Parts: sequence; C-alpha cells; structure tokens
Amino acid sequence: MVLLLLAGQLPAQDTATTGNVRILNADAWTFDDDYAPGTQRLVGNVRLEHGGAIMHCDSAWLKEDQTIDAYGHIDIRQGDTLRVQGDRLAYRGRQRVAELTGNVLLRDPGSELTTEHLIYDLRGKRATYTGGGTIVDRHGGDTLRSELGTYLSDQRLFIFSRDVRLDHPDRQIRSDTLHYATTTGEARFLGPTEIVLDSTRILCRRGRYDTRNEVADFSRYARILRRGQELGGDSLHYARRTGVGEAWGNVSVTDTVNDLSVHGEHGRFLELADSLFITGRAELIMAMEGDTLFLHADTLFALPDSGNARIILARRGVRFHKSDLQGVCDTLLYLQADSLIHLRGDPYVWSGTDQISGRPMRITLRNGQAHRLFVERDAFVVSQVDSVLFDQVAGRELTGFFLDGKIRRILVEGNSRTVYHAIEEKGDERSIIGVNRADCSRIEVTIAEDEVHSVAFRDRPDAVMYPLEKAPPEEVRLPGLHWNASARPTDRASIFR
Repeated sequence: MVLLLLAGQLPAQDTATTGNVRILNADAWTFDDDYAPGTQRLVGNVRLEHGGAIMHCDSAWLKEDQTIDAYGHIDIRQGDTLRVQGDRLAYRGRQRVAELTGNVLLRDPGSELTTEHLIYDLRGKRATYTGGGTIVDRHGGDTLRSELGTYLSDQRLFIFSRDVRLDHPDRQIRSDTLHYATTTGEARFLGPTEIVLDSTRILCRRGRYDTRNEVADFSRYARILRRGQELGGDSLHYARRTGVGEAWGNVSVTDTVNDLSVHGEHGRFLELADSLFITGRAELIMAMEGDTLFLHADTLFALPDSGNARIILARRGVRFHKSDLQGVCDTLLYLQADSLIHLRGDPYVWSGTDQISGRPMRITLRNGQAHRLFVERDAFVVSQVDSVLFDQVAGRELTGFFLDGKIRRILVEGNSRTVYHAIEEKGDERSIIGVNRADCSRIEVTIAEDEVHSVAFRDRPDAVMYPLEKAPPEEVRLPGLHWNASARPTDRASIFR
C-alpha cells in the first residue's frame, strides 16, 4: 500500500515541473519490466491526466519516457468541448500527441468525426486522419466524407482533401479540397468542385458556400447549370433562397435547348423567373440552319413567355450580323414561339446590296432563316449604283420576301415612289443611260444575284424616264434617303464598332 501511494504521488509532484503523466485511478497497478524497463501496468477503470486532458481506458502501460499504450474504451477529454474515443491509443507524452485506432470518434458541441485512425495533437489541438473519415454536423444536418482530413478544434474548422463529399437532403457537394467551419456551416473549396441543389448544378475551382443561409460565392471557371442552360463567369454569386445568381468577368450563358449562347462582362440570373440579363460587351450567338447570327447590344435579356419559350430582348445600340442579313436598331425583340423578330428605334436592315429602313420592322423566321420582312410605315429601300447615284423605292408599307435567306422580292404599298437607273451593257462595260422616276400605289421589285432584276408598277403608275444628264436633282433623290452603309456590320467583329 505504501509503495502504491508513493508511486501515485511521485508523478503528481513531477507534473508541474516536468509535465509527466499523472495517474488518477486504476483498479490494479503493477510494474512490468518485461514490457519495458520502468513500465507501469494499469488495469481497470484507468484514468490519467496530462496537460489538462483526462484519459480513460480499460488498461494501459505507462513507460518512463511518458509514452502510453492503452486499450479498450479509450476516452480523452480536453476541456468542456472536445472528446475523443477509440479502441487503442499510442500516446507520446513529451510531444503530447495521441494516436487512436479502431472505431475512433471525435466530438465537439456541433459535430462528430468517425474514422479508423486518428492522430491528435493535444498541444496544437489538431486532429488528422489519413484513411478516410466521416463528419456529421448536428446543427446543419450535413454529412462530410473524405480520404484525408484535419480538424482544428480551437477554430472548429475541418480541412478535407481527396474525394471530398458533403451530403444533405437538400444538397450534395463534391470537391478535391474543402474547408468546413462547424460554428457557421460555411464550406470553402480549393480545387475542382461540384454542387448539386435539386435541379441546379454548380461547378467551380474555388469558392465558398454558406450551407445554413444557402449563399455561395465562386471563382475560377464558375458555372451554374440548370434545365439546359449554363451560366458561367470568372466569379459568381448565388443565393439559393431567392434564386438570384450574378456573374462577373468572361460571363457566358449557353442554352443547349435553343442552341444559343450569350456572352458579356456581367450577368444576372433570376432562377425563379427563369430569366437573365447580360451587360458589358454583350453578344448573342444563335445557330440558324447552317449559319450563325451574331448580335451585340448594351444589355441582353432572356426570359420565358407564357408557354416557356424564350424571349430575347436587346436594348440600346443593337447591331447584328448574319452572312445574308445584317442590321442595326435601338431595340430588338425575338419571340422564339412565333419565330418573330421586332426591330424598333430607327432600324436599318441590309440584305445583299439593298438597305431597308422604316419603323417599326418585323422579320419572321422559317427553319432558322429569314422568311418575311415587314415595315409598317416610312418604308425605304435603297441600293448604291455608283458613288453618288442610288436606286430607291419608298412607300408607306413594305413586305420583303426571302428565299434561301436572301431578299428576292419587295412589295411596297401606299404612296409608293421609285427612282430606278437604266443600265446599258456593252461587253464588259456598263453605263447609266437614264433615270426612271415613277409614282404608284404599289410597286414590286424582284432581285437576282444581289441586283434589281425588274420593277413592276401596279395600279395606274405615273412614270417619267429622264436621260441621266437631264434628270432634275430633286427627282434623283427621294425625300428620306439616307445611305447608312457606314453603320452596316460587315462581320462578327464589327458588331462591337
């Protein structure tokens, strides 16, 4: 009894000066030199204390170098907040590092970590596993799994890597590296990451997600994918509860269902309304039967109609280019359900050598190509004959008929007027021999190979043919003539001019 009491007291006296392990309790206590010289064998209800941490187990060997081998119902408690359990323990007292194996469980007030192998640094309050582990967040309901993990108990922060998975009934996250704070429920990603929220997928390479408030910020090639649409950018903000997503820098929206994409510098996506807008060098790209339409405006909007077809609205400085059709206007509206394009605000359209103006305009599409062009008032068609002369047709209303994407016939109605130059060809030479000036209620122009082929006057025409040199100046230029060729987008790059 005296020897046992002395053995229990001596380590206690050394604790303050040398930091030795202190024995608080053991049902049986002997010395086992066969295990290692100076080893104390502790069996039954063993309790040990070191540096403020209390360790429980069924049995243990305490060596002179302050290392411990313990077995059965290992339970380490540090302060009032942290508890670590396992089947076996190897403890290095001088380094204050505990290695636990077999059914390891680490608990703090908000979470539980389970693994088969854990190294816990009591001094640094740092736990690490390398053979796979699972975290359950009792507050948020998240379950996290990874191959490698570290827990910083002072910060309540988990650091996961290699095949990281966060599962919740409302979301799933897959990442290469993830930091998770149990106090706030915030997850930070470092590496390729995928987040699945119902029918919405989010991809990024860096960012954060507040799992409790459901607010996220992403960077490094961030993308939101939903119902055949993809919103991407250099950085992206998404609030799930409001369904609002914003993107900045190299923003792109791809609609695989309607085979179109939109690009710009800033985008805003309204998930609940299924709509978005793009600004900053905004560009719409739409595939159209073997051709592509490129369109630029200050702001591009996309929203659904009552039947969930798409409506595209382009505002301010609209310019578009297609191989056989180009145009400019202030506002453009595309109704996918009706295959109809509305142009408003001083619109101009070019097809071949013809420039068409008036307000407002409508273009109907068929099989992805222009089918009909309608001008409701102040219709004007002009094509350049030479540097100063122009063929012109003007009237109240205009209907243009397309074939294979090009205007083949134009019908002008209501107070129609025309200026048409007669051309004489001799060999390879062409010369202008006269000017045909006519007024008529209806004028029909046919076009072949991008040139006027014929002009037909309907309903009592009033026409005069002038020799070129004798044509009155006021008869050569109709009121309202404005040759606007400098505004014509000649290729994709020029829509930004």
